Amino acid sequence: MDEKQIEQLQNSSLNAILLALFENYESIYMVDVETSAYRCYHESEAFRKLEIAERGDDFFESLCINAERTIFSADRKYVCAMLSKEAMLKALSDEKQYSFVYRVLLNGFPTYYKLQAVMDTIDNRPTFLIGVRNIDAAVRFDQANNDKLASLYQKEKNHMEAILATAASYLEANLTRDEVLEFSSHLPSAADGTAIAQPPKKEHLTYSELEQWRQEACVVGNAKKYAQVSDRQHLIECFQQGVRRTSVSFSVRGVGGSERACRKTFYLYQNNASGDIHTFCVVYDMTEQQRKEMEMEKLEEELRRSRIHNSTSQMQPHFLYNALGSIQEIILEDPEYAAKLLGDFTLHLRSCVRAMENDDPIPFVRELENIRAYANIEKMRLGNKLKIRYDIQAEAFSIVPLSIQPLVENAIRHGVYERGMAGGTVTVRSRDKGEAFVVEVEDDGVGFDYPALEKEIAAGKRDSTGLKNIMLRLDKVMHARVQIDSRVGEGTKVTVTIPKGEARDANNPG
Repeated sequence: MDEKQIEQLQNSSLNAILLALFENYESIYMVDVETSAYRCYHESEAFRKLEIAERGDDFFESLCINAERTIFSADRKYVCAMLSKEAMLKALSDEKQYSFVYRVLLNGFPTYYKLQAVMDTIDNRPTFLIGVRNIDAAVRFDQANNDKLASLYQKEKNHMEAILATAASYLEANLTRDEVLEFSSHLPSAADGTAIAQPPKKEHLTYSELEQWRQEACVVGNAKKYAQVSDRQHLIECFQQGVRRTSVSFSVRGVGGSERACRKTFYLYQNNASGDIHTFCVVYDMTEQQRKEMEMEKLEEELRRSRIHNSTSQMQPHFLYNALGSIQEIILEDPEYAAKLLGDFTLHLRSCVRAMENDDPIPFVRELENIRAYANIEKMRLGNKLKIRYDIQAEAFSIVPLSIQPLVENAIRHGVYERGMAGGTVTVRSRDKGEAFVVEVEDDGVGFDYPALEKEIAAGKRDSTGLKNIMLRLDKVMHARVQIDSRVGEGTKVTVTIPKGEARDANNPG
């Protein structure tokens, strides 16, 4: 194989990996931070019609020139500001990722796109890696839902009696004019609902005056947040940004110094006749049912964050570029093996991207494919120091995506790798135990004192976010139990037990 063929193979491998990493993106850009020189990798036919140069000497200068014909007029100034070199350097010095939404002119029609960027060192040079993705359908779907919600909130005004049946107090106000239209005279405070203080008696009480009185005379718990959320200007800005409902939890002063927990919900809408922004807000006592609703909302948010964290943690830049560099080196010696590794690398990246978009259980065989792909990449890097064994006796069940693969990753990185040249073995098992399916990941690595680790985590001395996220997702999505057994110097075994009622037969998921 001559040098030209080798260079073509290297370039094709780089292109394939980048397209795998950004399979849902219209295009990606690699920009040299120091020189601003760039190269654009195109993927979609729609984006090619914009006729943006595939490479150039100054990405930021080209951006401003192209903005006149490719960016929706209302967003041009914003995009140029957000994509200046100074803005990107500042943002990426604080965060690992930089993103924003804007509109591109496709066939003369404004289309919503999301830009995401990271910065890393490629070929010993600091480089911006920028991906552009079409999110128009999702944004317009959300807008349609918001319009439907706005209509529902307007109708709720006509059903006030039904709403107030479970409310402790209510308020209706014209925020634009700072006018109170109607309100109940007090917030609940004592156990019997009686008020500690009465609002000021004025013929024309403004919303601002009424809220100021409530903050001073009634609200004692979470007062700062209450003041922020209930602020008139804040609510107007919320509506202008598309928010139709917001709420805040707080407590009020009761008899004898006791406190009573409450939640205040603001429904925001625009008066069709005047165009003024109104709010209809209701204060609820924190009943057991309402507390459970809040816990459910918090849990859903934790699950969403843990899913995204768990997926993105598998796509750390150092792993991506280390793997890429190793594959490129192998290309020179064994192109056929490099091609197989490239396939494994692509499969792993696709699994990570899909897991960020959807946390629904997948067939275990798909998770196993990702485990094998990831293990093959690590085996390439560690060679004979790493042995992988599979004892798969059950496959026809479902599991949360990217829940077992990170356990294999931990076994390799924190178990086998720590043994140095001695290396070790990681074994993946699955079996049917009657009432449940069991998956085990075991290594003969360095092991650790798990009870001591738990104490350090509880004391805030150690972080175990990744493992906690996996346990949370498995528990809440599938009611699965995770057990960790580890001995210093002997190794670690992690056992995941999935009840059959949750681990639906992968061949009959209904």
